[in-house]
Amino acid sequence: MMTRMFRRFALPMVAGAWLLTGCSQVDKLLEADNPAQIREDQLDDETLVTVLVNSVIGSLSGMYTGFIIRQAVFTDEMLYGINDEQSARLNQRIVRFDEGNAATAFSTVSRLRFLADSVNGRLRNLLPRLNPPRNPDADRRTALTLAYAGYAHVLMGEAMCEATIAVGDKLYSPKELGDLAIPKFEQAITIATAAGASATDVLNLARTGIGRAALLAGQPAKAAPAGQVPANFVWWIEYKDQINNMGLVGNVTGANHNTGVGVRFLNGTYPNQGLVAGQTDPRIQHMPNWRLGHNQLTRLYTPYQPLRYSGYNGATIATGGTPILFQNDTDVALATGVEAWHHYYEANGPTATGPAGSTLDFVNSRRTFGKQTTVNLTGAALMEELRWQRAKDTFLAGFRQGDLRRWKASGVADYFPTGIHPNAQWGPYGDATCYPLPDDEYEGNPNIRR
Repeated sequence: MMTRMFRRFALPMVAGAWLLTGCSQVDKLLEADNPAQIREDQLDDETLVTVLVNSVIGSLSGMYTGFIIRQAVFTDEMLYGINDEQSARLNQRIVRFDEGNAATAFSTVSRLRFLADSVNGRLRNLLPRLNPPRNPDADRRTALTLAYAGYAHVLMGEAMCEATIAVGDKLYSPKELGDLAIPKFEQAITIATAAGASATDVLNLARTGIGRAALLAGQPAKAAPAGQVPANFVWWIEYKDQINNMGLVGNVTGANHNTGVGVRFLNGTYPNQGLVAGQTDPRIQHMPNWRLGHNQLTRLYTPYQPLRYSGYNGATIATGGTPILFQNDTDVALATGVEAWHHYYEANGPTATGPAGSTLDFVNSRRTFGKQTTVNLTGAALMEELRWQRAKDTFLAGFRQGDLRRWKASGVADYFPTGIHPNAQWGPYGDATCYPLPDDEYEGNPNIRR
């Protein structure tokens, strides 16, 4: 099942107004002196249900590729060749609370969290007033906004060292943010189930999300619903024909491209040229030759679209195939069935039995997909291979920072890059793994102190 979420939405504006972009459904609402805005006192109009729900969808779409890039260059997925000091520091695992990276990491996800929770509350008031009335506890839209609220908490927990909620005085740890996400997904599952066939896609989105939240929260038993997601399920974030195109395009194309595949994920030895023979796994393909990018220093191997992108075609350079570069209308998957199964098997360990059989069966199915031979592993060695297959299945899709933090915190493994950066002039890597709560939050929230 493939679900495409068109990026037609309303974004929140200052003073409580809403900017409407591409919402053909609400043309009648725009017959006003200033048709681009709707007053705050009109937001309880029942005809705004579609606009409100699309605003949540749009908020996540607008922030997600930035989230992907920030976590990719913070970990071992990507090298940054950008001529900007604070961005370069991020690629060295050096993050400061008074810089834009921390502020952006927190503010964009906080905006999504606020919007999803707020709209979900509004829907409980608006849906019963529709003609005919709708039951909020059996409506796809209520389930959807709850699932997106769950994702907001998960993304915040994976990126931030700690975070506040709604200008509160409590600093939540990543685990606590996962704890908050789980009931959001549980409610979404209950409501989507009650909604029936119209919400099957949302049901599988929430099942996938609760698996991700369960890993973050350290509650493996809560990941069970992830094992019920069909293997072919995909929930797409769609960027076609929208104002904000796929955010990765500018990072990997043109004379000023600034991002390339990290050393650990290269199909060959850095920084050799002509890396063709090793490019047999279709999930991670890149240009065989490096080129200098924005800072004219970092040797960058430009990635082709990996597995979770709409232009992925399964081609491999080693066999003469032609993978696809990122385009402005490239879509990215927020959730997939394969990902859900990764959550399930990681949560249940090396002796688990689930939708793909045993954990070993699942690992070997992913190795076969990647054109690798099967293995016969048990225990810790099997889980190590599961982690590596997860890395390939979720490459450049917004997972790596959360994964590395979780494994490091649990003592399983530390895959964060260390030693001297590939740009020797930059010196050694730092030891940061997360974004600190930024200065802006301490200045704007009177309830907390540094």
